Amino acid sequence: MMADRLNQVVGQAIAVTLENMAFMEIAPVQADTEVPTSDNGMMARMLVLEPFQGEVQLAATTALLRNVIEVVHAFPDEAVVEAMLSDMLGELLNTIGGRLLTEYLPESQSYRLGLPEVGWDLPDCSEGQSRAWNLQIEDQGLVLTLVGDGFFAG
Repeated sequence: MMADRLNQVVGQAIAVTLENMAFMEIAPVQADTEVPTSDNGMMARMLVLEPFQGEVQLAATTALLRNVIEVVHAFPDEAVVEAMLSDMLGELLNTIGGRLLTEYLPESQSYRLGLPEVGWDLPDCSEGQSRAWNLQIEDQGLVLTLVGDGFFAG
């Protein structure tokens, strides 16, 4: 029951964010989806500080991030610089994480998040259960991972 609700909340948070920001739809991963790795993508994480300790991680291919930047900022691909890729991934993570916690927690429950950090080699600082959702946006992969028992309690 709780896992079904978490699936729904995660899917909705990602779908609403990408549809509102970049008019893009999410779909289940297909065999030919390019999955984000340290060679072709970027990863960001944001700590959940309250009401429990946890972490929200988001990995995306640079091709997907370039597409989002192109739609959101109307930049031609050549003008997209590394700093904009990091900023966009952080902005996506911040928006998705906020929507996710707003929907997942009881209505009266407040939460506090850290700032997004971008990089594949971030130290592991969250403990507990984790679960990843692999999604496809325009043939490009997006992976959202939740870490921390607070996400899976109940």
